[in-house]
Amino acid sequence: MSGIQIKNMIRSVYEHTEGFLLVVLTIMLVMDVLLGILARYIPIEVAFATELGKYIFIWLCAIGISAAAKDNQHVRLNYFAARLPVNRKITWLLSQVLFLIFSLFFFYWGLKLTMMHFALNKSAMGFRFPMFIFTAALPIGFAFTCLRLIDNIVHSFRGSYDSPPWDTQTSHGLGGISNDK
Repeated sequence: MSGIQIKNMIRSVYEHTEGFLLVVLTIMLVMDVLLGILARYIPIEVAFATELGKYIFIWLCAIGISAAAKDNQHVRLNYFAARLPVNRKITWLLSQVLFLIFSLFFFYWGLKLTMMHFALNKSAMGFRFPMFIFTAALPIGFAFTCLRLIDNIVHSFRGSYDSPPWDTQTSHGLGGISNDK
């Protein structure tokens, strides 16, 4: 493999990680819920279905935050920011930096929680499965989010967007609220 092929492969993995994880976790959650429903009508013992569903949902939320940050689709106060006498790029960058600080905070405390569960060898209540695997959703999800936010900030300084994410006239998912009346 050449260096360009490796770089393209790494870039592809970087671009599609959250989407792949969200699909896998959603399938797991649907299967868990289906198993819980079937357990009501078929005589099978499934004591962990509800608890496992909660943990899968936590993983979905943590990875979903990163996916939304990647696509710049978090809801911001664009309506108010557009009416401030400050440049929109400055308010957008400020919101990205504040979100990065928030994400670093949750990464740190999520990592501490995960390390504590690992050190104590704690397992989930309903079934014997290591708890640190479930709480690892926080540091992993917020690490991805930090990477995406840093990537967004770097791209904004380089000007490598087709249309700037702070431009509220363009559509950027929920983050770009139009000022049209």
